[in-house]
Amino acid sequence: MKKVTALLMMSLFLSFSLAACGTAEQREETEQADTEPALADSLGTVTEGTEYYQGFLIDNVFHSVSEGDIHYHVYFPDSYDGSEPYALYVTMPGYGGLYFQGVAANLEDEAFAFEALKYNEQMIVLAPQLQDWHQTSADQAIALIEYFLARYNIDTDRVYADGYSGEGETMSLVLSERADLFTAYLNVSSQWDGTFEAVAEVHLPIYFVVGSNDEYYGSEPTIEAYNSLYELYEQQGLSEEEIDELLVLDIKEHEYFTEQGASSEHEGGAYVAYDEEIMGWLFSHGSDMVVENEIEEVNGDAEMEEITETEETTETAESAENVNRFPDELEAIPEAYLTPASLQGELVDLYYETWESMTYEEEIQALTKHAVVYLPYGYSEETQYPVFYLMHGGWSDETGYLGTPDAPNELKNILDHGIEDGVIQPMIVVCPTYNNESQDDSASYSLALTLTDNYHNELINDLIPAVEGTYSTFAKDTTTEGLAVSRDSRAFCGFSMGSVATWHTFQYCLDYFRYFMPSSGNLTTNGEYMADMVRDSGHEWDDFFIFAASGTNDFAYSSFKAQIDAMAAVEDGTFRYADNETEGNLYFLEAEGGTHSGEYALLYIYNGLRWIWS
Repeated sequence: MKKVTALLMMSLFLSFSLAACGTAEQREETEQADTEPALADSLGTVTEGTEYYQGFLIDNVFHSVSEGDIHYHVYFPDSYDGSEPYALYVTMPGYGGLYFQGVAANLEDEAFAFEALKYNEQMIVLAPQLQDWHQTSADQAIALIEYFLARYNIDTDRVYADGYSGEGETMSLVLSERADLFTAYLNVSSQWDGTFEAVAEVHLPIYFVVGSNDEYYGSEPTIEAYNSLYELYEQQGLSEEEIDELLVLDIKEHEYFTEQGASSEHEGGAYVAYDEEIMGWLFSHGSDMVVENEIEEVNGDAEMEEITETEETTETAESAENVNRFPDELEAIPEAYLTPASLQGELVDLYYETWESMTYEEEIQALTKHAVVYLPYGYSEETQYPVFYLMHGGWSDETGYLGTPDAPNELKNILDHGIEDGVIQPMIVVCPTYNNESQDDSASYSLALTLTDNYHNELINDLIPAVEGTYSTFAKDTTTEGLAVSRDSRAFCGFSMGSVATWHTFQYCLDYFRYFMPSSGNLTTNGEYMADMVRDSGHEWDDFFIFAASGTNDFAYSSFKAQIDAMAAVEDGTFRYADNETEGNLYFLEAEGGTHSGEYALLYIYNGLRWIWS
């Protein structure tokens, strides 16, 4: 009898974009099309919140007739008007997200609510913020979900939930009573406090994931819960294959969490939100969304190949000789490049003044920020240099790539060797940070999303003038007009959350940058959304070039590649797939077996550096 199936997978940090939440007026209009408003009214009333956080209307209160006041946050897609049923995702927080921890603490500390949106654009996300993880909270969760099912037009075949840590305990109590409300459930780093019969009766698919040595629960309670359900299904006469369709037990080894930067296995359970294999499993039930996404990706691949083939047929022998092309595969970093070179460039500290990110336009709080600048060997004020801006990812800062003047990192050695050998052009490299008031800002996923979206203000108004007003570049002056004229000598690059910052730089700063090098971090999978950025800017297809890269074993690979495919598939030629900027403006290389790690980040950066300005 099969009792335990252990899956070993890796994950880390990621990113995606959020559509704006529907307005209160839009929701009022939709109530006419919702399913059972009279029933909803009999269950209780709602006092809506007045503030938004990352697209979520926060601190709404459902005044339940039976269970009292229940606080929650909710995301409605702009497209929701009640005329057609939408999916519903319920995300239950860990201890740090309970209501006494502060309003919206669950959204600030955990990414499940945000990551879920990439799997289905037609989905309402409900984030209850309860008081504890016991029966009272379970009863309140049931009451709130029943209200949503009555008030809004929800597809009852697509109701999903997760429970992390203490709220996994709460969800086990919920499922003991109303497993019939859900389509699939994700149980993360928790234990099962409820019974199993209701789950087994409706054959609810459940994915159990926990660290092998979870510091709070251990893995034994999760294994016991899995085995209990397994035995019930065996008693029902289900085959091993049928049970495997319903139950997954995923015991993660310690490296799964440490590679994400988590300080413990239990804390690392929150990073399951970024694991596309696990989250994809959840949303594959009761819906054809995943299948549709796969079809779109296949179609994108086919269209990309067709574009490439068409361009290749028009290529002339003369252009083939003169065009600077990317290779067909990523070039490995020579081992010697990881050691100090004989002709060394210099790292310098640059300090500059800016404004606090959230209130930047109001100029309320002044900040002094720091960037690390690389000057190539032989730097001279008599020579003009292009500038390569490189943004760090999550859980990092401006010293992550280059290091410091006293303790340089491997990237400085790579630059020194590459420039000495003539495979990298002499350039200035700038490593800034989107961290705002604390060096720990990048450790908060939701905060990092906001800060990378805001960063363009500081980038254009403060950082670039500080850099290019200090060092010798192609900018004749640091006015916006001067920066626009010199845009061909400027690039922006980033991996993971740094990639999200790169996409936002493309979104807001196309007037000032020609080259963009994102890797393993997507903004959207909507090609038209990206094309509109170009159309709205007034730039043409040959005014920019995007070199993108990711690894096939990177958890961000699927969504990142889906964005590239969607962009290549835009029909009007806004994006043209080619290995050079004479014939196109978009190119993608992948590392077979590449993971979401610093090793592969350096590989992608190195390949971009080899090509640019050559």
